[in-house]
Amino acid sequence: MRAVLLSIKPEWWEKILAGEKDLEIRKTAPRAGAGGPEPWPLLVLAYVSGTGAVLGQFLCMGWVKSNCFRYLASRSCVPAEDLEKYAGGKSLYGWIVGEAEEYEMPSPLAEFGLTRPPMSWQYIEIPDDKEE
Repeated sequence: MRAVLLSIKPEWWEKILAGEKDLEIRKTAPRAGAGGPEPWPLLVLAYVSGTGAVLGQFLCMGWVKSNCFRYLASRSCVPAEDLEKYAGGKSLYGWIVGEAEEYEMPSPLAEFGLTRPPMSWQYIEIPDDKEE
């Protein structure tokens, strides 16, 4: 199954788990080949910076593209001024966060065939539960 491995700061992960943050802001968003849509919802694995491991997951229900930084700030917990600086004059993507869960046991990157985390995010293939 195709999924996304996302690098995220610990404070943002905690806000997602607490239900305070329902948009994760990025400069890009998942897309299928030739610009087609991904099958939604998309499984997102959260690699939490500084831990060396994947600590949980959430379902990405889709995304919004916007340069209305006040709107993005209200849902992402990131100040509008920081978003505007990060955007550099372009629009940003807000990944819609749904159904977040924290793993009982962290999963090292090696379990996903990786030696280092992505700078922002990357696609990965994980076995379907039915195949195990």
